[in-house]
Parts: sequence; C-alpha cells; structure tokens
Amino acid sequence: MADSPDSPFTRYDEQLRAIGDLDERWAKYLELAEHLDAELELWRRRQRQEIAMGYRGEGKTWKEIGKAMGDVSFQRAFQYGKGV
Repeated sequence: MADSPDSPFTRYDEQLRAIGDLDERWAKYLELAEHLDAELELWRRRQRQEIAMGYRGEGKTWKEIGKAMGDVSFQRAFQYGKGV
C-alpha cells in the first residue's frame, strides 16, 4: 500500500519506520494509535458540536438538526450540540 504524499500520517509513518526493532516499533505503534484515536474523537465531537450549533444559530429545531445530521434523533442532535 503506497503512502499518499499529503497524508496526515506521513510523519508518524516515518517515525515508526525509523525504529529498527520490531518489538519497539509495535509498542510505539500501539502508543501512537491510542493517541491518534483519542485526538480523532475530540475532533469529531468538536466538529459535530460546531455544526449542530451552527444549525441552531440558523433557527433550526433539534428535530430538524437531527434530520440534517444523518437522521439522528432530536435527543442525539441535542447531545451533539453539547459536545457529547
């Protein structure tokens, strides 16, 4: 699998490939993967919240926001707005 030159993971790939010992490389991979998973979840929550609140600022109801955001319930849309 070829790396995309503009991949946000390029620096992590390079960092891991620089580790010659495969046991060390695996341990570092697990550490990085956990970190990146956590960062990605924070980014998702932030984006969902900003978008939900943007819709709210346009005067949409939570039901309408839920429909626009993947047909989720109004309760889930409200949670998105709270950053949950």
